[in-house]
Amino acid sequence: MELITEIARQRVFSRAQQHLSKEDGGAIVEFVALAIPLFIPIFIYLNSFSSISANEQIARSMAREVLRVYVISENDAAAQDLSGRASQLLARQWKLSESEAASLRTRMDCSHFPCLTANGRIKLTLSFIDDESQRKVSASAQEHLSPWL
Repeated sequence: MELITEIARQRVFSRAQQHLSKEDGGAIVEFVALAIPLFIPIFIYLNSFSSISANEQIARSMAREVLRVYVISENDAAAQDLSGRASQLLARQWKLSESEAASLRTRMDCSHFPCLTANGRIKLTLSFIDDESQRKVSASAQEHLSPWL
């Protein structure tokens, strides 16, 4: 009886040892233990990159639109006032945060003085500070005025 019990015990032990020595599922464990922690920095980087990319697109569109408002104005004084109001309106419309809107800066480079002169060139550079990354986001737009202005 003891011999039969000992043989049964050895068989069970042998089967358990064979089962444990197999590497079924080892790749899954390695993936979970090693690969997933490596993905975390990638996700953080991609999240930051998407924020910057979205704000760069907003800056490009705002620069274009604010410059259009400037160019279609009656004179330089009206153009400065209207373009300033347009930039604040667009900042709210495109959901820039309060701090991003407060850091919004525009710079005009004109080939002639006053800026709205026939056959002139106007370049507007718009910039603001991104909230998430604290990086400066900047974009430019340029218009050539008609010689028949």
